[in-house]
Amino acid sequence: MRSLLELEAFATISDNLQAIAKSIDKSEHLTLLVPPSPTGAAASAQLEAALLDSEIPYRRQFTPREASPPCIEITEGEAKDGPVPFSNESMNAKLSPMFAIGVRGHDGAAHRGVLSPVAQAAALAELISPDGKRMRKIRPWLLAGNWWASGLDQGYDPIYSALRDHLKEEGGVRILPLPEVDNPDMTRLSKIDSERDTTTREAWPAMDLDDKANALSTLILPQVVSENPSTARLEELIWHRVKISSSGKDLHSSMVAARSMWDGSPKSTADLVDAIVSDSI
Repeated sequence: MRSLLELEAFATISDNLQAIAKSIDKSEHLTLLVPPSPTGAAASAQLEAALLDSEIPYRRQFTPREASPPCIEITEGEAKDGPVPFSNESMNAKLSPMFAIGVRGHDGAAHRGVLSPVAQAAALAELISPDGKRMRKIRPWLLAGNWWASGLDQGYDPIYSALRDHLKEEGGVRILPLPEVDNPDMTRLSKIDSERDTTTREAWPAMDLDDKANALSTLILPQVVSENPSTARLEELIWHRVKISSSGKDLHSSMVAARSMWDGSPKSTADLVDAIVSDSI
């Protein structure tokens, strides 16, 4: 497993995360303060999987409320230009959305996006339990923060792309076109004709690359001319479907199922955390 901290997106928060991980290792207990939201659930799940793997006691509480240190708080809202400062003395850490460099163009120009608290929690989880089985199994869920955010609706999300490619390179996921995914959720692809989809899937194995490109273009044309989803999100749903290598699950479909579990209450958020950690979605 390659470290997320190798990515430029984590350059400005790497020192913070390493300091937090060292403080956790010295703590006898830990409180996770989590917003009752899908993003909060996915971030908390990353941390809880690592804490369980490392047998570090913790408790989960939902905002709005305060918690005594040592505490890690997951926050949402507007992205900041850098990480929230961390002090070993107080051991009250915050993981908040922040702007970061996702990729660089051929000319070296930086393409920035928002590094979600879910991805930050995944990087911290890796430091807490580098070889943890639970942590490794749910690691692909680090994409959820960016997937559920609005970046892909505004255009290209360089952070999402960098994280997706990192997971692929380390072997945690496979990136497949839609016809190679079994029983994918089609909620965001409602304009696609189901009969044509079936026909395309049946003929797909015998097609060469050009035939596949033409077949997919024909298949998705009704969706392309509709208003939703955005071109960037549509490209991910059609060409870059994320398949979790350890289980064969389609992550995009699992993320739809996860959102459907959440009704806005802390209880549904807790249920969602437990479902992600247990890999039951």
